[in-house]
This record gives sequence, C-alpha cells and structure tokens, in this order.
Amino acid sequence: MIQVANNPVVPEPDKLRLGVLTNPAAQHNYRFPFTHHALGAELASELDAVRTAAKDEIDDAVRFLVMERGVNVLGINGGDGTIHGTINSLVRLLGPEVDAGRTRMPRLALLNGGTYNMASRAMGTKADPVTTVRRFLTRWSDAPVSDVATRPVGLLEVSRPDHEPMLGMVFGSQVVMNVLALCDELGSGYLGLASLLARGAFGTLLRTRFYHENRWRLHPDDGTAWLDGVRIDNVSAIAASTIDLKLVHGVIWALAVPAGSRGFAVRALRTRTTGEMVRMLPHLLFDLPHPLVQSVPEIRSLVSSGDFTMDGELYPSKGRIEISMSHHTFDVVAGEDL
Repeated sequence: MIQVANNPVVPEPDKLRLGVLTNPAAQHNYRFPFTHHALGAELASELDAVRTAAKDEIDDAVRFLVMERGVNVLGINGGDGTIHGTINSLVRLLGPEVDAGRTRMPRLALLNGGTYNMASRAMGTKADPVTTVRRFLTRWSDAPVSDVATRPVGLLEVSRPDHEPMLGMVFGSQVVMNVLALCDELGSGYLGLASLLARGAFGTLLRTRFYHENRWRLHPDDGTAWLDGVRIDNVSAIAASTIDLKLVHGVIWALAVPAGSRGFAVRALRTRTTGEMVRMLPHLLFDLPHPLVQSVPEIRSLVSSGDFTMDGELYPSKGRIEISMSHHTFDVVAGEDL
C-alpha cells in the first residue's frame, strides 16, 4: 500500500528531486532485497522510494512520486518490463498535459535492477542501482534539473485490434517471444541464455530430447511483414528497437540506431527450417552478414502479426500488429554522464 502524503511536496522551480520506483521481484532486487532500503537512504526522504509488488501498482506509484512528492527525475529500479510499465504509466498520467505544454515528463534514470537490463545497458549504465544513484547525486544533486545531461529516447507505438496502444523500446515477434520464454524456463537471465545456446547447438547436432521437445519454438511461421509499406515474405522472426540492442558483451539480435534517427531499427530473419535458424545463431551472436538476415537501420512503420514481446513482456495477439514511432519521447540519464 502506498501512503499518500497529507502535504504534497512542492519543489522549488528547477530544483532537482530524485525519486525511485523499485520492483522487488526483478532479478537483482530479488537477489539483493536490501537494495530498496539502501536507495531510500540516499534520497532526500525515504518517502521518495516506492516499491511496487505487482504491475497494477505502478500507476499509483508513479502518481504518488510525481504528483505528491514532486519528483522530476525518476529512477526505475527494475528490469526492462518495469521500465516498460513505468513509461506507459507516465504517458497515461501526464501525456495530455505534456501535449498541451502545461508540464513535462520527469527525466528517467534506468537502474540495473532486472534480468537482462537491455535498456539500462543501452544507456551506458553499468553499476548496481545503489552505486548508480550515488554517482548521480554526487554529479548532479547541486545542479538545477535543467542542467542534468540526458539523451532523448524515442518510443515504439504498438497498435492491435481491440487493445489500447502501448509504448516501448524493443519489439520482438513470436519466435523471439518463444526464445525469451524458454530462457526463463532454463534459469532466466544470462544463465538461461547460455544454457539455451549450448543445449540448442548440441541438440540440433545430435537430435536430443531437448531438441525434439523445443524445436516447435523456433519453427518459422513463414510470415509476412511490411517495412515502410514494402512487403517481405517468409519472415520467421523480426525485432525492432529504438535503442542499441546488445546482450552478453556480444550483439545477439544486434540493432544499432543511428544518431539523430527519427525512426527505429529492424532486423528480420527469413529462414525456412528450424535447423537453418539454429545454424544462423553465430551470425546473430557476432553480427556477421548473412543473406537471410535483413537489417534496416531506420524505418518508420512495421506491420506484423502473431504473439509478440515488448520490452521483455509477453503479449498474445491473433491479428494484425502495427508498429510506428510514437510522438512521445523521454530524456534519459546516460551512464557516461554519471
């Protein structure tokens, strides 16, 4: 339960006020449960650190921190899914006011509290959440919030029938979703990913039980996608991102977004068999060219279908999915500015 302050904080104009939203179930925070308390001790008030034990508490947490506590820099201590939920909550809460020019979004600081931390790593955040917050306050606590160095981050807008549009940074099609789900089953995080790569390679070679039980996850759908209105057939997997996307010091599903881009990057696989997809893994791991891998550094529109993942969150879908650039952007503190 989030306590609402009797007297909301009204910060001085342009005075920096940092708040933190923590997802205690995110991998780092689950392993180190003292993290949230340590973060609260770094802030102006422990009330500026809020835990969200469930997704449906994010809206209340964001409203409390921004509206009641006057937070204008929001640290998100969770994984990519927590960031995804917080961004969508902020747009629901403040979007109309921002569009009317009556307020602005709080700046974001993405803390490494989750499993893969793709968004945090794309922003150059390398330390644990407490160290990152300490560095931020050492660097910026005496500066006005307008002086805090940030990097603009664009957002994808995903529209599907009978659902409200959602915003995010990284989209993956059904095969990508299946792989992420299998990683979680094998241990989650980099342990699960390493296990998947090893067992997948040996399983394909030796036709092991693991291979036969899970090959359906990589079965190409022979789908169709449209990139800026251009039709592409036999698409077995596709990913799109507004941030540089890397994993495990390599470049799995490597996507590099050009500086100043007004669109998003896309990578599509056009494989015909499961074995062909597995044999392509080295090309994905080390960003090697392959005739069946199509990379487009900047587009404005993608149409796909089927189940999908958005910032690591899994969503079912039976119909057409339209991905475009949202007019909303966020200013994010980058690691090199800490």
